[in-house]
Amino acid sequence: MLTDNRIDQFKADVASVKPKGARSRRDNILQGVGLLLMIVGVVVAFVVYQSSTDEADPRNIQSEIILAITMLALSVIGAALFISASLARFFSLWLLRQIYENQENAERVAAAMRRDSVG
Repeated sequence: MLTDNRIDQFKADVASVKPKGARSRRDNILQGVGLLLMIVGVVVAFVVYQSSTDEADPRNIQSEIILAITMLALSVIGAALFISASLARFFSLWLLRQIYENQENAERVAAAMRRDSVG
């Protein structure tokens, strides 16, 4: 029964930790921006690369290839932002779980010590 109460309390605390703080709002924004940069970077890079195949002047081709590579770099930056925000959310929930497990272990040790001192 104690475990069921603890699980219910953990679920309630997880629900209360969800996007209420400024940090989680910032993580949501960074995650959205990262996803947008990934998509836009890849699409623009593909479009620019395809348009470079229709060019005849080598200078234009090189310029468009450089732009395509820059867009791929922008996509990598977007992926880094997305992963960073996702990991921040995951680690906050993981830390909350660790706190509850450590609290439960401390209560078990305290109960065992009380039994030893009484008996």
